[in-house]
Formats: sequence, structure tokens, C-alpha cells
Amino acid sequence: MPVRSIRGRTAIITGATSGIGLETARAFSRAGANVVVAGRRKERLDAFVAETKDGSALAVRTDVADAAQVEALVAKAHKKFGSVDVLVNNAGSGISSRFMETSMEDFRDLMEVNFWGAVYGCHAAIPVMREQPAGGVIINVSSILGKRGAPFETAYCATKFALAGFSEALRTEVLADRIDVSTVFPGMVETEFFDASQVEGGLMDPRLVEAMPKLPARDLARVIVQDARFPQPEIVMALDAQFLNAMNTFAPWALDWAMGIGAATAPRT
Repeated sequence: MPVRSIRGRTAIITGATSGIGLETARAFSRAGANVVVAGRRKERLDAFVAETKDGSALAVRTDVADAAQVEALVAKAHKKFGSVDVLVNNAGSGISSRFMETSMEDFRDLMEVNFWGAVYGCHAAIPVMREQPAGGVIINVSSILGKRGAPFETAYCATKFALAGFSEALRTEVLADRIDVSTVFPGMVETEFFDASQVEGGLMDPRLVEAMPKLPARDLARVIVQDARFPQPEIVMALDAQFLNAMNTFAPWALDWAMGIGAATAPRT
């Protein structure tokens, strides 16, 4: 598979107001791409555009749970720069609570962002990519919890497993159209994710979350840009995610036992 060019190409990044999305936008910009940043906090998107200062960035306020807004995002990117070469479906949120204490509304809301938001993005971008001689690259940011479920993360895991399965199926379906689909499975990353996510019942002690080692978002962003150059079917990042993935492959019973003990001793609301 030939290495894809980044310079002068157009990349759309959702969830680009902070963390992985913002650092990915900056990494694509440094690589010479035209960058379209999408998210709900317009002032942060505009701040990124002000950083570039050369007209190679576009901010589009977008709620990825709204299919019409995602369609408009792709259309505006294509109108501004003439192509859509890379789509990074990064927008996401989370809920941490026991299954029986998680409302069905919360389940649906999380699915709308984490799963349907990526589906809407792919549905809007693929027709444009199909018309381009070089096709395009779609990178869906899942989570290691899209490979291994964990207690108190039933809703979040459901969305990320769904995204992983969707990506795997889509990858072969659009291969003949010169469109590469890649799924990234990160572990803990230095972002605002835990601040923005709903944490209920004391199941995720903020002190514990703060103490856990995390991959810098900028390091993951570099991996995503490299993935756009040379797309891989799947990437598991970093050591914590790789360890969890290996344990789940070779000793899932041990992982079940350890997680079950932890769940049994966790405080109840």
C-alpha cells in the first residue's frame, strides 16, 4: 500500500475543541494539511483557526449527534478546500455508573454521540471520497473498552464495541473505492474526557483517575497523522491498552476475576 500524502490534503476532525481532537488538528496543520475542526464550543474552534493564520483552517460548529449538521460539516469542508481526504471521527463522551443505575436515556444519548456521530460522518464523507482519484482515509477513534468490557462502563463499552464492529465491516466494504478505514483503540489519555463525562456513585475516584498514567494527547495525535499517511486496520495505544488487550486475549478468565472482585468491593450509591 503506497504512503498517502498529507500536505495540501483536507482533514476533518470532530471533537476538536480539546484533548485528542485539538492535538490531532494541530498535528495535521503542522504536516501541511488543510484542517477543518468541528465541535460544539465555537470559541475554541475559532481559537485554533486563529493559530494557523494562513487560511488553511476552517471552524464549523457541529453537534455530531445531528445528522444534518454532520452533512453540512462535510459539505462546507468540500466547498472551502475542494476535497475531503481524511475524516477523523473523534468526538465522544462517557458515563461511569452501574448498569441498573444508568438510565436508558443516558444509554441512547451516549450512543448518539459515540456511535451514530461516526456513522453520520462516514455516511457524509464516503460519497465525496468515492469521487476523488485517491479516495480517502477514515479514522474512527474507539477505545480499548471497545475491545474489552469493564464494570460500570456498560453504556460506554456498548458504544465503542459498536463503533469497532461498524469500522471493521465498513473497512472491507469500501476498500475497492480506495477508501481506507482504520480504528484506533487508545487507553488512558491526557484529555478533558473525565471532566466532561458523567461519573456517578463514586465509582471513579477523581484522585485515582488523576494518579493513573496517561498517554499525552499530542503523542496519540502523531500516531493518528501517521495512520493517515499509512493506514492500518487497527492501532492499540498505548502500554495500558496493549496490556489489557493481551490479557483479554490470553487470560480473559483472570481479567474477569480481577474486574469482578473490583466491582464487588466498589461503593454503592
